[in-house]
Amino acid sequence: MTAISIERNTEKFASLPLDYQEAIRMSDYDNTLGTITKNHKLHIDQSAILELLLAQLIFGEIESREMISEVESKLHINNTEAVRITAELNELIIKPIKENLKNIQTNLQTKEDEE
Repeated sequence: MTAISIERNTEKFASLPLDYQEAIRMSDYDNTLGTITKNHKLHIDQSAILELLLAQLIFGEIESREMISEVESKLHINNTEAVRITAELNELIIKPIKENLKNIQTNLQTKEDEE
């Protein structure tokens, strides 16, 4: 999508545990984020900012409770639209990453139990 891609932030991405990295890769966040930005008719600069905010959220640089206000202020949009976008980010990107992580960890635990 943009040069700010989560995986392209190699130093921070590499510092994540391997199961977190895999969960992010499996989520197809780039395509999903592209769909969200198109659905909300965001300009390219707003799309880049939104991806940066998502990366900051994933890397723990901003709290989830701050996300709506960050989206609103950084994208220069109204609160209603910020709430919608943030809800979609949560539902379509963050939750799948969490589910992927849970599945990876469950599979690892199952393998360990079998050994």
